[in-house]
Amino acid sequence: MGLLVEIKNNIMRYLIIVIFIFYSSNVNASRLEQLYLESEIINNNRESLYYDPIDIVIGNPDAKVTIVEFFDYNCGYCELALDDINDLLEQNPNIRVILKEYPILNDNSYDLSKLSLAAGFQGKYFEFHNKVLLLKGKVTYDDAIKIAENLGLNIDRLEEDYNSKQVNDMIANNKVLGYSLAVTGTPAYFIGDIKLEGLVGLETLQEVISLIENDIYVEDYIIELARGGDSEAYKVMVRYGLF
Repeated sequence: MGLLVEIKNNIMRYLIIVIFIFYSSNVNASRLEQLYLESEIINNNRESLYYDPIDIVIGNPDAKVTIVEFFDYNCGYCELALDDINDLLEQNPNIRVILKEYPILNDNSYDLSKLSLAAGFQGKYFEFHNKVLLLKGKVTYDDAIKIAENLGLNIDRLEEDYNSKQVNDMIANNKVLGYSLAVTGTPAYFIGDIKLEGLVGLETLQEVISLIENDIYVEDYIIELARGGDSEAYKVMVRYGLF
């Protein structure tokens, strides 16, 4: 049993070092405190973030690990990040993905988000999402309608849902949640109690997934640092009662 515990501890140390060296190369008291408080904000919004019943779940609905991505259809980095999401779904049968429509760049972003959610009402959300992001150049409303037609969607129903209060409310709820979580740009990812901003890449996403699969959270990281003699981590641990 002692050997198994030691192996688990070694795995935890390795994963913690890998992800948090990337996440914060110059760890100091303010950054550690920020990490902890950020994780608490995520935990306080956990239900809305990970378990909102109106969200469309992609992947395994019963998976232990959920990845949430806030994105904008006019964000070039979100287009590049699409491959990461698709690769994650292909390589990890035990994850669930939630895409939060977060149109912050322009009015066209709103149009595409509304059409995407409307496509979801006809069971074609992720297919529509992929097609829109893969289309080169700025995608207009008419371009998106053509994509919907090619997917076999009922366009009259699509446009009716596009104008519905339900779709507007879904986007408004995402905006409120995003502001609560300090999402100021896209893509922004949430996995467990960790927030990752920007085009972080497949490897980093996989590493964070491994942390959560092994039940390792920000609090564990701070405690581990403190036990290793890091005085700043110890201050944060004492300040917030992380024992």
